[in-house]
Amino acid sequence: MQTELVTALIEVKINPQRDMGFDRIAERIYQYEEVNSVYLMSGAYDLCVLIDGKTMQEVASFVFARLATIDGVNGTATHFILKKYKENGVILNPPPEQPERGLFV
Repeated sequence: MQTELVTALIEVKINPQRDMGFDRIAERIYQYEEVNSVYLMSGAYDLCVLIDGKTMQEVASFVFARLATIDGVNGTATHFILKKYKENGVILNPPPEQPERGLFV
């Protein structure tokens, strides 16, 4: 029996590095096995990091022990994915078909 992994979206604030911008820190982050995706984004945070873990505690440990300690990382915000409705273009657990009800007048 395989248990479902915990997925988290982590927003990361960083100081861009001279001549490397955001790339060097992004490259360091995407080397971790837990990391599925890393995106540079606009807004209050610079990077969006998607990771999987066995438990919420495992994800939290990754954030404070590995991610937050990288030189140039100024802050993180972790969001746990509670329920997936659609992923990679596929609707997950669609509602059952409802029989059509005719309107009688």
